[in-house]
Amino acid sequence: MNIHDEVAAVAYELFEARGRIPVRDLDDWLDAERIVLARHAGQDIEEPEEEEGPEETAEAKKIIVSEESDAEENQEAA
Repeated sequence: MNIHDEVAAVAYELFEARGRIPVRDLDDWLDAERIVLARHAGQDIEEPEEEEGPEETAEAKKIIVSEESDAEENQEAA
């Protein structure tokens, strides 16, 4: 199984474990990537808790703010 397939399988397991909430698909995928990459790096990590998503870093917050600003500008232009 390649890395992509392994991440997909873990993401689906997380999706099911979290009650099949479709709007959390990105959270499930990112958590799965972190789990699989840690496995391959030989690190020991804990599975994410059901109620918490991945931690937002300062860089991630900048990206989110940037995307929101871009979306607002596109709406204003339309």
